[in-house]
Amino acid sequence: MADFNWTVTQTNPLTIEFHNLSTPLASTDSIRWTFGDGSSSNQVNPVHTYANPGTYTVCLRIIKYLPGSNTPCIREICKTVVVTQPCTLVADFNWTVTQTNPLRIEFHNLSTPLAATDSIRWTFGDGSSSNQVNPVHTYANAGTYTVCLRIIKYLPGNTTPCIREICKTVVVTQPCTLVADFNWTVTQTNPLRIEFHNLSTPLAATDSIRWTFGDGSSSKQVNPVHTYAIAGTYTVCLRIIKYLPGSNTPCIREICKTVVITQPCTLVVDFNWTATQTNPLRIEFHNLSTPLAATDSTIWSFGDGSSSFDVNPVHTYANAGTYTVCLVVKKFPFTIASPCVRYVCKTIVVTAPCNFNVNYSWHLDSANNRKVYFTNLTTPPTAGAIAVWNFGDGTSATSWNAVHEYAHAGRYNVCLRVYLPNSNCVREKCDSIFIPEPPPPCTQLSNYHYERFSNDIQKYKFTPDYINTNFHYSWSFGDGTGSQDPIAIHRYAQPGVYVACLTVWNGPNCTSTTCKEIHVQLQVICDTSHVSYTYQRNPQVPNKIQFFANGTLPILDQTWTITKQPGGSTVTLHQNNPVYLFQDTGYYRVCLRAVMLGGCVKEYCNYIRIEHVSAACTLQAFPNPASATVNVNVSLTQSQMIYAYVYNSLNVLVLDKHQQGYTGNNLVSMQVGNLAAGLYTIRLVYGNSVCYASFQKL
Repeated sequence: MADFNWTVTQTNPLTIEFHNLSTPLASTDSIRWTFGDGSSSNQVNPVHTYANPGTYTVCLRIIKYLPGSNTPCIREICKTVVVTQPCTLVADFNWTVTQTNPLRIEFHNLSTPLAATDSIRWTFGDGSSSNQVNPVHTYANAGTYTVCLRIIKYLPGNTTPCIREICKTVVVTQPCTLVADFNWTVTQTNPLRIEFHNLSTPLAATDSIRWTFGDGSSSKQVNPVHTYAIAGTYTVCLRIIKYLPGSNTPCIREICKTVVITQPCTLVVDFNWTATQTNPLRIEFHNLSTPLAATDSTIWSFGDGSSSFDVNPVHTYANAGTYTVCLVVKKFPFTIASPCVRYVCKTIVVTAPCNFNVNYSWHLDSANNRKVYFTNLTTPPTAGAIAVWNFGDGTSATSWNAVHEYAHAGRYNVCLRVYLPNSNCVREKCDSIFIPEPPPPCTQLSNYHYERFSNDIQKYKFTPDYINTNFHYSWSFGDGTGSQDPIAIHRYAQPGVYVACLTVWNGPNCTSTTCKEIHVQLQVICDTSHVSYTYQRNPQVPNKIQFFANGTLPILDQTWTITKQPGGSTVTLHQNNPVYLFQDTGYYRVCLRAVMLGGCVKEYCNYIRIEHVSAACTLQAFPNPASATVNVNVSLTQSQMIYAYVYNSLNVLVLDKHQQGYTGNNLVSMQVGNLAAGLYTIRLVYGNSVCYASFQKL
């Protein structure tokens, strides 16, 4: 049954993606598409770009050769495809301000493509508009305006016009005639001392003046004098702010100029060079001269009659050889009348290029598929080249062409290295080859293996252990579905246990079937799962809280972090539904990180306020250190219950005991032999009292 549909590319409606929906479709079927514009394709799902919009008749023809039949099965279907014109209109504009009147703005329409039939509308943000292509608009007042350009283009054959609009913010300023300018003179006795002269007009006493000298210092004087610490090139800027009458926006003008401060010439000329790996005739020269400024003159001579004025030139020699390269640098400091000139010459050796390509081909022996014939396809630039083969199994050969028989089937990385005689030029080509296993017995042709997709545990890939294009493969997945593909991909709709079978047919005398049980688990969707927690305060100890984790999926692991706010220390508890004793009042941020069924990891955080910490006292634990039993004496004025809790160094409850207390001394003994070695705290609660004792567990 031949069938197809298509989708239009959003970015270009002339480009159509065709989808072959024919069933059943095999890789051996002959496919031919004709697109109605004189072009065709044999691809299964072609992508075709039409030159022009219009209505086209697209046809798909499929020829299927059925086993045991001399007559092919031929089906063809044709459909009408309407291709529309793409809209490539891009709206854009910029503007320029008239120098003599900053209220007068010249707008420039930069939209493309723009035709005379397009509809144009400008809105200038002050209630006025225009339909001109490039309007000129004069605002009544200075201010900030939103200017919009909207273009409507009617495309041939399209009923829907193409509309584009762009808006930009235009700032219109008050006319300002202030011109900032300055010059400077160098003190003859000290070239580091510069006298700056403010030439700005018009300049008033109320104007704000700021100089920056390019070395981190500044001045507010009208005509400052500045002494630089060291010679160099500095960018000096003069900024003037003038407040115009009746305007809320000041008139600001700034000008920057480069000032070169010089000292006696300390120039040292030097250079080095590197050869390009892909072309040793191409030399990159590196100017190492110091100090080097952008105003210095550099002249290179490369020893082959050519030269360059670049700072770091790249030069390609016509031939290999030995050349004398010279670098001359001229520096013009202020303090001397003649330039400072230094030069250096060095000898360089340029080698011939090593740029030939190494390549080879190979094929298996028709009678012995472990025997391989290698053909050297390399064309070396000089005679006498040497070839070395590495066959990837620990053996090698030095013949130009090679024949090698592998002991075992598998994939091998074969490398061919070619040397040029009397040269360091070496080139190598490595590629992998596959030595196939001989076909197994008929009873083992249906052996297969399967793998589960990591992102969908209900989806499986079934692969035969041996694949031959001449064999017929038939899969039965145990859920009423199957496949004729050699390598099959199947997703089970429901979890459960299924029996998947592969039957392989290799002629009338060889048919083999293998079945396996497939245990399909439920696919967990992490995006819809979440966790949270609740907590419960101890009625006798309000700063002792137990947390309870909740989740939409079973929780396999819990990690809790408790942080004192703001910016306090953090305690991490890696246990389920922990009990934690808070040592201070205030707010705490408590976060639960839970690992749930299916590997989903979710986190939930909330804030807890501790308003009261029970009054505490200190008691002595004995023996200390303790190994099996630890004791504490508690003195009571009346009979009441004694509650004892043992916490580890992370404030996690690890042991508790409740006993009836009587008037007088009471010995509270706790068995700690099963606790890990470390420091522990005992918390004793009786009546309105809370007491603590510490001990070391050996």
